[in-house]
Amino acid sequence: MTDGSSADPQSAERSLHDAIVMTVSLTIDVPGRPLLALEHLLLDQNGTLTNRGTLIDGVSERLARLRERLELHVLTADTFGTLEVLVRELGVRGHRITSGADKRSFLQALGARSCAAIGNGNNDVAMLTAAALGIAVIGPEGASTAAVAAADVVCGSVLDALELLLDERVLVATLRA
Repeated sequence: MTDGSSADPQSAERSLHDAIVMTVSLTIDVPGRPLLALEHLLLDQNGTLTNRGTLIDGVSERLARLRERLELHVLTADTFGTLEVLVRELGVRGHRITSGADKRSFLQALGARSCAAIGNGNNDVAMLTAAALGIAVIGPEGASTAAVAAADVVCGSVLDALELLLDERVLVATLRA
């Protein structure tokens, strides 16, 4: 006979994780646009978070603050083989994704209306287009013109893009009708 206090530790950990994930959200009311109710932030790795595989200075601190409000996912083909190190360092979920269509499918599985996405390349276009909020960054590797055209907002760096989500007033000022 058990009183429930000796429940499976893994099950308890999953329940705690699920409760935390369900309470994480960022709501942004932009005049003239549908309400943004975000739960997930999908991030391209190469050229967005990293410069040739090395994390861009200032990204870790901003993601730590965003992690309090959004579930963070790094989607990458992992060209430089640094995903595992990056995931450990940033405390985010990492996913090896081979194509732009795979990035869009991943986003759609989470629910596109609850996702913001940040990227810079051709393989980010479908994700940026499908996301409730798509942000293109012109980083150290530049940005494809297709990614820039697909985004709701274009930023000069990933740091600027992350700041839009940390101070929603700036995003509202940019997107208001």
